Amino acid sequence: MTPFEHIRNLQQQARSNRFNLPEKQSEDERWNGVGFTLNDQRFAVQIGEVLEILPVPDTTPLPGVQPWAKGVANVRGRLLPIIDLGEFLGNKRSINKSVNRIMVIEKNELAAGLIVDEVQGMVHFSASNFSEKLPVNLSEVVQPFSTGSYHHQDTLYAVFSTELLTMNSRFLKAAKDKF
Repeated sequence: MTPFEHIRNLQQQARSNRFNLPEKQSEDERWNGVGFTLNDQRFAVQIGEVLEILPVPDTTPLPGVQPWAKGVANVRGRLLPIIDLGEFLGNKRSINKSVNRIMVIEKNELAAGLIVDEVQGMVHFSASNFSEKLPVNLSEVVQPFSTGSYHHQDTLYAVFSTELLTMNSRFLKAAKDKF
């Protein structure tokens, strides 16, 4: 057998043993998010809107800011304002650092750590499960920051938009009017 015939024989064997490509399955678009709890309500924020999730760090308080602005923290060498999202939305609560987390967000030049009650981790939704209707039990103060809802395993998640939050004038003005 010549080398050329040997190569041709190997090529035929490889073709006969190859796996066929799977048929293209109908792709249901997916929406990936980070699930979190805030004031006994389930939320999801789009995965690309959260840079990282961390335990609540020690903060240095700042004078003359709103009570929901907890101060600044050094996160990986960067001073990051820490905002209690639940308190910003009008619910005063005690902070339980053992389960509370901060979700670090960044929009344009604004970066902040948002304290939430608990983070469930990544959640994946079928795009067909999206509804523009907000959950009926969603607080009125949260509604301007929500864009719809997803139903996932018997749980309804309100979609929280950090973009809407970072465009809010009250959120951007953390300084108290009077000292």
